[in-house]
Amino acid sequence: MTESVHKGVSPSVKVENQIIDKNPRKWEHVLLHLVVFTILLPVAAQSIAAGLLGLSFLIPRGWQAIGWSDPIPALFIKMVKTLSILWAIFLISGVAEAVSSGEWNHFMPYLRLIGKQGLFGSITIAAFLSYQNRSTRSWLSVRALIAFTVFILIYSIMQRYYGMDWVHGFHAHLDSSREAYGVYRVSGWMDHPLTFSYNLMLFTLLSFAHSLFLKRNGKGPEARLWLFQGGLLFVNLLLTDSRFPIILTSFILILGGAWDFPKMRKFLFAGSLLGILLAVALVLTLPHEALGRWGEFFDPNVPLEQRFDRLIFWKINWRLFMENPVFGTGLKRYDAGLLDTYLQAGYTSLERKYNAHNIYLQTLADGGLVSAIGLAFLLTAVGRLAFEVKKHFAHLALSLIFIATLGCGLVQNHLRDSEYVYALWACIGLCLSWLIVQRNQNEPRPGSQLQDLEP
Repeated sequence: MTESVHKGVSPSVKVENQIIDKNPRKWEHVLLHLVVFTILLPVAAQSIAAGLLGLSFLIPRGWQAIGWSDPIPALFIKMVKTLSILWAIFLISGVAEAVSSGEWNHFMPYLRLIGKQGLFGSITIAAFLSYQNRSTRSWLSVRALIAFTVFILIYSIMQRYYGMDWVHGFHAHLDSSREAYGVYRVSGWMDHPLTFSYNLMLFTLLSFAHSLFLKRNGKGPEARLWLFQGGLLFVNLLLTDSRFPIILTSFILILGGAWDFPKMRKFLFAGSLLGILLAVALVLTLPHEALGRWGEFFDPNVPLEQRFDRLIFWKINWRLFMENPVFGTGLKRYDAGLLDTYLQAGYTSLERKYNAHNIYLQTLADGGLVSAIGLAFLLTAVGRLAFEVKKHFAHLALSLIFIATLGCGLVQNHLRDSEYVYALWACIGLCLSWLIVQRNQNEPRPGSQLQDLEP
């Protein structure tokens, strides 16, 4: 009986059976965790960790461990196909700028942008899927992640009150420009508070949504750990004093809770309204100095453009776009055109002659309508993936992250920042790998009944 059963086992079933429950080796396990931890670390650490992970995936042909016809990897492939249109647009734009300028070094910024906006990130996501496809358990330890987050939080508290900057040496301190109202703006181990805060935003939303997903699937203890992890990240976000990321994250967390718990909507919305009324009361009754950086928005003695200097950045970059609406200035010639436009507009004494701080205006200014089409494909790729994951697997993470990406694009060139796009692709990879975990735990392992019959 046993012998006849074994004769009927197909080679494909044997291969699948060998892949399932083969956990990553210790060094692979450490490397995977480092890639996740570096979401909150400097870009150099991100590049090293992702590069090593990519090599560990590509050299042994890790893509062979992925069942590309399965629904989850198929969603990833669909996203990559959409991103490939964006990459083609960048290639064409780069060649056009190089030919028009007669200098081929004008082509290089477009290659770097292709790498940032999906090419390198796709390898990271595929590596996550490859390693996760071997096991029914998640390779990511939430307890290790909590320990790391606690370490980052303690460092952030010390940095806020003492200005320590260990990235540049154990005796280094933050510059005086980072000090305001008796505290320092926190950037953790990263270079800038905004960079740190936007990555904290993504990580907070991911943790919160995953806790809801686990709770819905009957994994209460693990769900509470992820909720605790999200709370630690949100506290760290508050320490940065980065106003827009804090407001946007709070809004999306409330939206996510209302989305997942219809019965709680009236309480969430009532609480939100009460919070808004309380904030308005504080603004009207307290002097703006008492509100710290938040009070700067409401100082009537300061002109609006000084309180919110992004209005100047947006106006200047809109002028740049109108001068060349089809192709923009080009990536290489953007800086020179930006400075000239500031001077022509009369902002000669303006200390910070910055870029758009708005990914939509930035794309129009340096790439015109052609690059704007490419940006639309990038957002479509991420948005469609988020929609499919919510529709078929009821996981909110990518939907919340997509909304956040749309929102913070209004005040930041986040999709040009290496740190943000690294966090974006890593979060997508984590979410898809968790869906594989849930699938493997819900479905019987291939060949498991045949294994029971072996002598």
